[in-house]
Amino acid sequence: MASSVWKNRNFMWLFTGRTISQLGTSITTFSIPWLLLEITNSATQTGIAFAIGFIPYLLFSLPAGVWADQYNRKSLMIIADSCRMLLLLSIPLIHLYSGEIPILLLYFVQAGVSIFSAIFDASYGACLPNIINRSQLQEGNSALQMGFSISRIGGPVIAGLLISIFDAANTITLDVISYVISILTIHFIRASFSASVNKNTESKTDTKLLTKVREGLEYVWQIKILRTLALFSMLVNLVGPGIDIALLFRIKNELHLASNWAGIIMAGLSCGMVVGTIAIGRIKKRFSIGLLLAISTIGQVIPPFLLIISQDPIVILFTQFIVGFLLIAWNIQTVTLRQLIVPDHLLGRCTSLFRMIAWISIPLGTTIAGVISEAFGASIYFLFAGCVLGIVCFIFISTKLYRLNEKDVEVSTIHTTSTKFN
Repeated sequence: MASSVWKNRNFMWLFTGRTISQLGTSITTFSIPWLLLEITNSATQTGIAFAIGFIPYLLFSLPAGVWADQYNRKSLMIIADSCRMLLLLSIPLIHLYSGEIPILLLYFVQAGVSIFSAIFDASYGACLPNIINRSQLQEGNSALQMGFSISRIGGPVIAGLLISIFDAANTITLDVISYVISILTIHFIRASFSASVNKNTESKTDTKLLTKVREGLEYVWQIKILRTLALFSMLVNLVGPGIDIALLFRIKNELHLASNWAGIIMAGLSCGMVVGTIAIGRIKKRFSIGLLLAISTIGQVIPPFLLIISQDPIVILFTQFIVGFLLIAWNIQTVTLRQLIVPDHLLGRCTSLFRMIAWISIPLGTTIAGVISEAFGASIYFLFAGCVLGIVCFIFISTKLYRLNEKDVEVSTIHTTSTKFN
């Protein structure tokens, strides 16, 4: 029996750095939209800012995946974290100098952080199978998701409290510090982040970017599990992040709650993710991958309709908890599936491609959320989101993906063709 990932020194450095960095990111993810609402009082502007934060990510995802397979993943992660740190530092510095934050600066920072996040995520998504054993991947992904979830509990609560004391611009300084810690922990990891430190002969003889991107695209599209999950994620993300925009607008502009209350409500999502991570760790041997995916897919239809019928902060908090629980059940299974199926020399490209397909709908979705919420109210957007998620649930059931088990994963790994879950 393989030893626990918690006894792996390199994994502990990775876990520590990612958890602290995600805490900082969670603080910024709450602070910048709140800052935009303070400046503009417009949900539409906030939705556009979210879109600007995703479009560069999508444009750079595929090249970043190629770089993650071609170059030193550890160096790419350190460079990306350093650049994100400097970009975010500009917000409190300019606020200190002038006392005001130009909206264009927030857009520029969002876009820049998005580019370097694409570079970081491509390498990060491909490094874990080289730090721990393949048999530990589900445990490792569960642990990393738990750290991420814990950070997201604390992030909005801390941000909401500090904004009321120091204002949103200065609160972002904590994220800058978290990137410094992340850079140090990555440096301390001694394991190689790639299966082969030296470039293989293929990467030396074929350096065309589009050719390498096509290789990743063809691999993902050959495997029914991967392409189906990617398309499902694209539809879910058309409305998922938009729900956050609409919910934040409701909290501030419709319910008129203070920032610290808003932080507590938004942290409910992460509380659900923590509980979900623990639950998945305990039941993973009793339930198949397909069944866990089914629970999260069917269950996600309920929360938008709960948000429609209730304006009670406690009910909204509970709804966020449900969303977090279901979200983590989905994420752990899909990430583990990718890492088990895709070979290391393609993992950076396939991870980035999967994420690009899954996230390509987010800019449109957040913009729609802002426009609908501001023009007609948040409840109308929640209704729209619930209908979209209902369609995803219907398609999921029709594909019979709920029959997926570990044997199907083995078949897809060997044959790289459609698996037998239909």
